[in-house]
Amino acid sequence: MLSMYESMVVVTPTLSEDNAKKENDLIKKFITDNGGEILKTDEWGKKRLAYQISNFNEGFYFINYFKLDPEQVSKLDRFYKLHEYIIRNNILVK
Repeated sequence: MLSMYESMVVVTPTLSEDNAKKENDLIKKFITDNGGEILKTDEWGKKRLAYQISNFNEGFYFINYFKLDPEQVSKLDRFYKLHEYIIRNNILVK
């Protein structure tokens, strides 16, 4: 059974806006490849961070709303941690 999730990621500002969007596309592809369904994506663009993260003061924000099997969420979290351009992330159950 699929559960609903919301996930925000902050992508490093060293990328261009197009490349940052491609990074989010990789996340969405990972979700769909693991049996999930993307419901909606909010792209906030480049924003100033509230505090410095990994020596960055800003980053590209993306919020993905999706359905995914709860057993696959740990794989998504691992994907985030291994991905070099993601400087911050979270996964919330809706």
